[in-house]
Amino acid sequence: MKRDPKMLFGKARRLVGGMAAASVLALAAVSPSYATYEAGLEAYKNGQYSQALDIWRRFAFAGDIRSKKILGDVYSGKPLEAARNAAAPLEELPVDNVQSLLWYTLAAYHDFSAYQLPTADEVNAQILAEARLTDIRFRMSSSDVTKAENLVAQTFEAGSPYDIYRLGEMYQKGAGVDKSNSKALQMYALAKERGVGEASAAYEFLEPLMTSNEIKLAKESVEDWQPPLPPEHTGKTRQQEELERLKRELEEIRMADALEAVSDIDVELVQRALNALGFRAGTVDNKLGPSTRDAIRRFQYSQVARDYEMTPEEKDAVVTGVLTPRQTVDLFADAAKAKHPMSQYVYGIMFVRGIGVEQDGQQAVKWLSDAANQNLAIAHYALGVVFRDGTTGLNEVAPDERQSAFHLARASALGYRPANDALRRLSFESTRDIQ
Repeated sequence: MKRDPKMLFGKARRLVGGMAAASVLALAAVSPSYATYEAGLEAYKNGQYSQALDIWRRFAFAGDIRSKKILGDVYSGKPLEAARNAAAPLEELPVDNVQSLLWYTLAAYHDFSAYQLPTADEVNAQILAEARLTDIRFRMSSSDVTKAENLVAQTFEAGSPYDIYRLGEMYQKGAGVDKSNSKALQMYALAKERGVGEASAAYEFLEPLMTSNEIKLAKESVEDWQPPLPPEHTGKTRQQEELERLKRELEEIRMADALEAVSDIDVELVQRALNALGFRAGTVDNKLGPSTRDAIRRFQYSQVARDYEMTPEEKDAVVTGVLTPRQTVDLFADAAKAKHPMSQYVYGIMFVRGIGVEQDGQQAVKWLSDAANQNLAIAHYALGVVFRDGTTGLNEVAPDERQSAFHLARASALGYRPANDALRRLSFESTRDIQ
């Protein structure tokens, strides 16, 4: 990416304008001993990630480019050189590419002109952040890149009039956000109304280059525009984050219990699912032989082949030839989505019993019905039992005798013998209830 001197040393203001001084004062008032960028490093070295992120966010919103750049580093999973000898982490810090691209972009297009001459560390932070943009974008989906760009735009729109003008420049050049002349003209018009002289010249230059429809869209957007709240006022509080963390822990405990039951699934069913997905497990013999292990390895590699965050060594470590409980669930989910009837049946039973997934009656009926629609007798039988007894867990399915009788009768007609006895018992119990 070519460096634009005007973007680096042009006539810009702080990222969030007059909020900077208030943010710094608020930080100093809350915790004087943690009132510097370096204090964030100390917290990070001690494994206190949430505290480090809180400090760096505050200083990033106050206009500190080093804080912006380091937030991009930690969210990208990049090891921090300054924290090489850090203690064992007290908290988990998952990779978040959307946040990483947001902060790297804000650092790359940071403006120094509202401050004294930048230090070498600050200029270096900007250069390194700009160099990371391509790599981060490469590992992200288009939708995630769009999310990050929207956050960048919201951050600038929530700032000073000069920030809005700079956002117009970014839209016009396609720098940090998608190129859009209509958006650029809208930002120039908003900045011009707020007294930014450069915005008037930019507006007069850009308007003749645009179509009448683009100009009309830009002017309509100016009339409807409302300044967004700054990001620090729209994010989650520490209490909300803690509650979400506790909720995730409880869900993980429940899921761990559910995954234990996955080991009881027959190898035969695994072989059928692998063959349905084209991984060539060979003869279905219910034995975990060499052909089945090779097929499992191919499936395991397919799960991580496009993961740009994993090294080749990490990918090799996943290809073991033995399915983990989570991989087993993923295998049947993939085969079910590929419309393999037996896998749809197995996946439906998982939802009925809470095996590897959370119990969910509606999901159970959905997958069992998909299998039954392909005339799989055992799937009709399972639906008959589900509608006979009802389900527990999420999205409970209430007993429905008519549906139960229909599916048991279909299973019987397709030759599934246990359905005959179940259908007779259903008729007997129904008669007894009427009497």
